[in-house]
This record gives sequence, C-alpha cells and structure tokens, in this order.
Amino acid sequence: MRHANRTLRAPALHRAVAALASPVVGYFVARLILELATLPEIPVYAACLALAVLLGYRAWAARVELREGSLRVHNTLVSTTVAREHVRRVPENGRVEWQDDRRRPSRTLAETLRAPWWTMRTSASTYARNREEVRSWVRTGPQSQPDEEAAA
Repeated sequence: MRHANRTLRAPALHRAVAALASPVVGYFVARLILELATLPEIPVYAACLALAVLLGYRAWAARVELREGSLRVHNTLVSTTVAREHVRRVPENGRVEWQDDRRRPSRTLAETLRAPWWTMRTSASTYARNREEVRSWVRTGPQSQPDEEAAA
C-alpha cells in the first residue's frame, strides 16, 4: 500500500495559540532587554517584535511532510529532512529518531506529533493519529537494498 504525499499538522487552535503568544513573548523580551541594557527603545521593540512575528508564523506553519522518499519536519525554530530509510522509530514522546550513514543516532522533536504542555491533553487523539500515520508511512516504505541483494 502506497501513501500519497501527505502533510500532518497539529490542531488549528493549538497552532493559533502558539502563533499569537509569540508576539506577546517578544514584547516582554524587548521590555527585559530595555531594563537590562541602555539601548534605544524603538529599534529594540522593532527587532524583538519582528523576530516574534516570524516565530509566530513558523509556529502556525509547523508541520510534518511525508514525501515519497523523505520526511520533512518543519518546527518553529528549524526544519529537518530525513530519508525514509534512515527513520528508525517514532516514540510516544513525539520525536523522530533516525540513523544515517554516519552511524550516529539522531532525533528531532516534531511539534505536530506531541501536544505542548499547555494544551492539558486536549486533542490527544489528533497527535496520536499523526504519530501512527508517520509510523505507517515508515512501515510501508520500500525495503532496503541488503534485503533485495539477499533474495537474489
């Protein structure tokens, strides 16, 4: 069974709260910087709020893209691409664990696969469904080369 390219997202309300909280946090960071350092107010507020709006947009756009041969995780701070054959598992804590050719295990947290603490377990079924969709995508992927060579 082949899965078509698919995009998984957290519930819209959770993404909206995270996105709208970013400018509020940015404002308070600007206030803190102004209290700690003698800097001009307008550039500090502008820089902090611009960064906060950018992070708010990234929080709203957080997603996991399941492509034909790779998994792309877009989080608030960073985006990561992992080849399907390198993905080892997706545990309940919402991390994607993989091991590439360097033989060094790595993991990244996917905001789409784990509810933030402030959601108080609302929409837990959506996050569980997203984790299971990624697990299914990994299981149904093409077999690795050594298995094909052993069969020949």
